[in-house]
Amino acid sequence: MLKTNIPSASAARQSRRSTTVTTAIAAALALSASTAAFADSDSELNALKKQVQELQQKIDALAKQQAQAPAAAPAPAASAAPAAAKAPSDGAFSMYGITLSGVLDVGVTYANHAAPISDYFGGGLYSYIQKYNTRSIFTASENNLSQSRITISGEKEILNGWSGIFRLETAINPLSGNISDALKSLTNNNGKPCGFTAGVWNCTYTTGADSSVNGELFNSAAFVGFQNKEFGTVTIGRQNGLLADGIAKFDPMAASQAFSVIGISGTAGGGGNTENRRLDSSVKYNAQFGALHAGVQYQFNGSSGTAGNAWQLVLGGTFPSVTFDAFYAKKEQAIGAASLSAAQVTTLNCPYVVAANPVAPCTVAGGGGNAIDKSLSGTITDNTAFAFMTQWSIGKGKLFASYEHIQYLNPSTPLAAGSATLGGYILAYVNNASIPVGQTKVVQFEWVGYKYPITPAVDWTIAAYRQSQGAFATGANSGCSDTRSGQCSGNLMAYSTDVVYHLSKRFDAYGGAMWSEVKGGLANGFLVRTEINPTVGVRLTF
Repeated sequence: MLKTNIPSASAARQSRRSTTVTTAIAAALALSASTAAFADSDSELNALKKQVQELQQKIDALAKQQAQAPAAAPAPAASAAPAAAKAPSDGAFSMYGITLSGVLDVGVTYANHAAPISDYFGGGLYSYIQKYNTRSIFTASENNLSQSRITISGEKEILNGWSGIFRLETAINPLSGNISDALKSLTNNNGKPCGFTAGVWNCTYTTGADSSVNGELFNSAAFVGFQNKEFGTVTIGRQNGLLADGIAKFDPMAASQAFSVIGISGTAGGGGNTENRRLDSSVKYNAQFGALHAGVQYQFNGSSGTAGNAWQLVLGGTFPSVTFDAFYAKKEQAIGAASLSAAQVTTLNCPYVVAANPVAPCTVAGGGGNAIDKSLSGTITDNTAFAFMTQWSIGKGKLFASYEHIQYLNPSTPLAAGSATLGGYILAYVNNASIPVGQTKVVQFEWVGYKYPITPAVDWTIAAYRQSQGAFATGANSGCSDTRSGQCSGNLMAYSTDVVYHLSKRFDAYGGAMWSEVKGGLANGFLVRTEINPTVGVRLTF
């Protein structure tokens, strides 16, 4: 407490009263002394005594009057200037170390070549050209800039310097209110035609694609762990792979599903297959060592839907003008899921070994316990990937440039038909020999981009993406580079731009577009080969 030598109001009043009385008494004594010295008769002496008594009465009356007078209002105590009014907090809702947060992202899209929007696929629409993207669409859209989600997370100190952490996260489709379930978007197309029949195009697909988000209650994340500033962070459960973390960090479009090839497709983030963008039953460790950082992740294969082991490693550095990460990823029995053909649907009630040991009759769909809305086909491979990703600070802007190389081989341990994949879906049909004997399938990704803050509230980004596939066909198609086979070499090119206006801390408006084109083997079976998707929308974070 601040101490002061300024007397209180009460003390000041008492001091003034004492001074007045003392002065009057002194005057009376002086007068008395003077009287004794100069009086020369009894009459004069008596008169003077009477004056002294009258003066004493006046002194007593004055003292009584001062004692009864109301106290003056005390002067305000010295204090600091009043604090400014505290602004209402707009942070996430937190209590006892647990935080509720989320994202809602909706918009409007026109695409010259697309398919009807899915109520379940995380992106709603597929933003770059697909085989089934053949008609013009003008529609409400969702999850364009960010995946909408609801998150419960927490951090609590458990020991000196050590904290326990957890995260539970659910990706949603706000237009339908459904939990995102990409494999359901595939089963919705089971048995439907999509392709050329006798030279005539016929496709009735809605948007559908494979993903690592497949209807689980916590389909985006469910992990727990601990962290320490010196030691690092260890988490276990369902969580992003290290490669997926890298994509989010080094994609100039921040893994946007409307404006980024590597955002809407999990091929790059999953090291070859999108189902591995998130890894169930995995342990992940990240640590910072000065300017350098490192991480390792391992996936166990003992749980349903996790066929083979996986390993991922990262080593990188953060410096004033550049940030870089180098990645290595290996996944055994990687699964690429697809919708069932009409022929596969008609034999769905037969034993899984029907192709090797036909059983007749096999004409009723959905029999044999193989529900049509839970059954898919799967292509199985062993995948190895490495990547080098960079981000450069140039003035106020950031330049991005990255490369990823993925190698596919037939699985060293084939996966049996009837095996489960993510979300409890069943691979009723499997292909363990998609790559000709003696061949290796190689896919490469390159991307560059530049992000520039036009104003503190407005960001502008441009990006270019390239996906290329080497030829791995044999026989008459060996070395092919046209559309005759999906095993011919081919490439995808995409260019995108967007502008994001940060209206407030938690509310953004955006607009942009991506143009894409496929050629060669990647365009096998396509009716149209280009797409553009102008999109505007808003994003709320809470």
